[in-house]
Amino acid sequence: MTPFAPLLSGLQPRAKANRMTTIAAPPKPTFIKPDLFSSPRRQFTSNAEWVDWLNTSLAKPHIAGGAPVVIDLFAGCGGLALGFEAAGMETRGYEMKAEAVRTYNLNLDDHCTKSELSIGQPDGLADVIIGGPPCQPFSQIGYQRGMRDPRDGFPIFLDAVNRIRPKIAIIENVRGLLFRNRDYLRQAVSELERFGYTVDVRLLQALEYGVPQKRERVIVVASMVGWEWPEPIMHEPITAGGALGDLVFEVNEESRFLTKSMDRYVATYEKASSCIRPRDLHLDRPSRTVTCRNLGGATADMLRILLPDGRRRMLHVREAARLQSFPDWFEFTGTPYEQTEQIGNAVPPLLGLAVAKQVLKFLEKSQVATSRKPSRANSLLNNSPKAVKVEQAQTILREAGVSLRNLTPRGRERAALCLLGVSHLRPKDDWSQAKSLLEDASVKAFRSRDILSFRNEYYHEGLSSGSYDDVRRKDLVLLVNAGLVVNSAKETGADNNDGTRGYALTPEGLRLIRSFRTPEWEPTLRGFREMQGGILDRLSKAREMQKVPVSLPDGTDLRLSPGPHNELQRAIIEEFLPRFMRGAKVYYIGDTDDKSLVVDAEGLSSIGLQAPQRGDLLPDIVAYEPERNWVFLIEAVHSSNPVDDDRHELLTKLTTGCTAGKVFVTAFLTKADFRKWVTRIAWETEVWIAESPSHMIHFNGEKFLGPYEVPEGS
Repeated sequence: MTPFAPLLSGLQPRAKANRMTTIAAPPKPTFIKPDLFSSPRRQFTSNAEWVDWLNTSLAKPHIAGGAPVVIDLFAGCGGLALGFEAAGMETRGYEMKAEAVRTYNLNLDDHCTKSELSIGQPDGLADVIIGGPPCQPFSQIGYQRGMRDPRDGFPIFLDAVNRIRPKIAIIENVRGLLFRNRDYLRQAVSELERFGYTVDVRLLQALEYGVPQKRERVIVVASMVGWEWPEPIMHEPITAGGALGDLVFEVNEESRFLTKSMDRYVATYEKASSCIRPRDLHLDRPSRTVTCRNLGGATADMLRILLPDGRRRMLHVREAARLQSFPDWFEFTGTPYEQTEQIGNAVPPLLGLAVAKQVLKFLEKSQVATSRKPSRANSLLNNSPKAVKVEQAQTILREAGVSLRNLTPRGRERAALCLLGVSHLRPKDDWSQAKSLLEDASVKAFRSRDILSFRNEYYHEGLSSGSYDDVRRKDLVLLVNAGLVVNSAKETGADNNDGTRGYALTPEGLRLIRSFRTPEWEPTLRGFREMQGGILDRLSKAREMQKVPVSLPDGTDLRLSPGPHNELQRAIIEEFLPRFMRGAKVYYIGDTDDKSLVVDAEGLSSIGLQAPQRGDLLPDIVAYEPERNWVFLIEAVHSSNPVDDDRHELLTKLTTGCTAGKVFVTAFLTKADFRKWVTRIAWETEVWIAESPSHMIHFNGEKFLGPYEVPEGS
């Protein structure tokens, strides 16, 4: 039984205009022009020609009576619906956000209802059902929680298809659906096939249909009347400059510019992430994917335009709309953020139009599908028994609390194959056939070598027999920590490094695995997670024991999270401060895991500093010496952030108004670490190395340890 079954129980398949200042004009790009999605393709000679094609292709709809009816679920502001109305179909939308509903009804045929959909909604008749179930559970930005996310709209969509029985149903979603949630997509496809539909899946590139951005979307088509995918219409993609034209250098009251501090933050981000080209909007190529995040938020990856005068400007609403292929007549309602949210969440209307024309074609033909031949879904989803089993095993691991997100794709596959090996499950075995020595004494407790052999024999891994230790150190440890597997199942006293000890599923792990794809899965999973809480508590206590103990000058004892960075912070507090400060008072410490571990707001205020709103803006340690009225701003450098020229300038600005003399210090664990960063150290600062705690290196020139500028009255 699928995870949709609890929600669909009892439902069986039935019988079949602002004032602006122009700074400069962009160059005129050259494009290939399709004649409203038909051959032959013709060439665009100007931005104006492309905009005219856009506005003509997506003219304001006037729907004739008797047009095919389309129900649009999770409709947003109507990007997908606009494509269907432009193709001549009547849409009826359902959307939970009020401003998106207003935008939809302002521009389309006034049939969008504000509704937070649930199972059983909506009712009525329709030729087509379309929709983009909320994509956050499946997007890579949203950490791909899938069916564990309450925002998952797939059960609602499938329920509507089963009740209303349209001729065609279309799901649009993010490409993340093909990654960690591929098994979930496979289940949705199976459910649509159970309803009697032939299902096809493809990853469409929006830029191939005239959209000026690199946007990939998964499209699932379930049809009872046949289907063919729309052919790409572009010989060359439309660039951002070609789409925006003169808009790109306009400045008006809507314009928002990046501040100098934002520019520095962006530069730091791009340097740390090894960006080859700045992430500005490059006019000679299609835009990056347009999202709510990079339109509405002041983030490092925001879409922004570099103006000729050197300023960076965030996109105007109309620019964002053009990049999503909304026609110029389409108006958005709400606050600026609500408008950019609507645009970022929308399906590009030109992509919707390409799909809608194919829908109309097959509705008019009214061809009934007579065969259940394998579709592209099979090749895209890879329905080999091994691939299916591995994806399902990864689903079990995630649901059981195993963190796979930070593993490589091969690491995730290895962990899944390890679980299958311990469970004695071959590719075509049912999950109910899982075995464990702890239930049946005749079942062999697999050693790491046995798991390796099992994977080679049944999953055709071709692994070297000498890599058995990797199975124990990299894969089995994940399953043991999660409470799915017990080590030393046969010999409880076996040493950790004993290669002969056997592994087996725990009783709780065995029950969980056997319940997969049955009605008992959800309650069994809940019980396992409750049991797992005890395991996590023990692991948490173990991590607490690994924490770095440190004593402050006033006698307060702290425990920092483990790691070399905090080992260095302990050395600073216990070695540097007693040697180079007189009666030091620690006003701030930023732990690796807790940036506000120590914040003495009163102490900071006494020397003219504010308590941090974001701890990562302050240096790692702030300590004050009353006798000389000096404040030490100390960066503990393990892998980044020495006091270089940029950091020195930022800290100087952050401490404007400080009444104490400022001493800037960069601390390293070893001389080898110092050598890596020596060319970056700013003048008028100090360096301290923990392995030589009695000495300092001065980058001041005219003086040794002390503030370079002394406040008046100090």
